[in-house]
Amino acid sequence: MNFWKKALSIGLEEDCWQWDWTTRGTLSAGGSQMISAKIVAKSDGIWAAEEGVYALQHLSDEMGMPIQIHEFLKNGRELKTGWTTVELHGPVRSILALERPFLNLASYVSGVATQTRHLVNLVQARSKELKIEAPRVASTRKSLPGFRDLVTSGVIIGGGSSHRLNLSGGILIKENHIAAAGGITQAVQSCRAAAPHTLRTEVEVTSIPELREALEVQVDAVLLDNFEPAQVVEALKIMPSKKVWVEVSGGISAANIESYVLKGVDVISSGSITHSVKSVDLSLLCLK
Repeated sequence: MNFWKKALSIGLEEDCWQWDWTTRGTLSAGGSQMISAKIVAKSDGIWAAEEGVYALQHLSDEMGMPIQIHEFLKNGRELKTGWTTVELHGPVRSILALERPFLNLASYVSGVATQTRHLVNLVQARSKELKIEAPRVASTRKSLPGFRDLVTSGVIIGGGSSHRLNLSGGILIKENHIAAAGGITQAVQSCRAAAPHTLRTEVEVTSIPELREALEVQVDAVLLDNFEPAQVVEALKIMPSKKVWVEVSGGISAANIESYVLKGVDVISSGSITHSVKSVDLSLLCLK
C-alpha cells in the first residue's frame, strides 16, 4: 500500500488541491459538505486497485477529511462495463481532490493487469493444447520511473511474473555489458566474482554461437533476444540436459506470443505488458 499512498500523495501535490477554487466555490453556494459516490467501469478489464482503495482511505484520514469505504472489488476480479468497483462516502473536498489521482492510477494498473491476463490466458491455452507446462509470462523493466512497484503489482494480479524488480535483483548480462567486458566469457566470470553467490547468472544472446559460448561458461539462464520461433526451436536442441532456464524476449505481443509456447521455454517476457497498455476506463460519479 505504501507505493499507492506515495503515488496518490504526488498526485495531490501536483493538483494543489488546497486551492481548488471550483470545489471551494461550489461549497460556498451552500451545498452539502458530505457526499456519496461510486467508481464505475466504462470498459471491460481486470481490477487491480484494491490496495489503492486502502491508501485513499488512509490519505483522506491524514488530510483531516476521512472517506468511508462501503464496498469495493477485490484484486483480480473481472470487470464489465457498468460495474461499480468502489462505493464511498465522505467530505466533498477530499473525494474530489483524490478523484483524478486515484482514477489515473487505478485505470493504468488495471490496464496492466488486463493486458497481463490476456497474454497469460493465450499462453496457458496453447500450453494445454500442446500438453506441456505453461511458461511464465513476465514483465520487463520498461516502466516509468517511480511506477515500478505499481506496475509489478498489476502484473502479478494479472497472473504474470515480475522479472528483476531492479538492477540488484539478479545478474542479467546484456549486449552492452558483453561489449564493455570484451566478451561473454569475460562478462560472466567478472560478474560472478563481483556479485553475491545467491544470484542467478543470465546472459542475453542474439545468435546460436553466442548461446554456445554462454553454455560453455555454465550460466544459469539464457535470454534468447529477438529470436524467431524457428530459431528458438534450434536453440532448444543444443540445451544441455542439466537444467538451464530459457527465456525468450523481444517484440513479443498478443499477436505472436502463442508461437513462442514451446517445450523447453521457461519464461516469455514482454515489454508490451507495461509500455503499450490500454488503461481501463473508470469514472467517479457523485450520487445525489
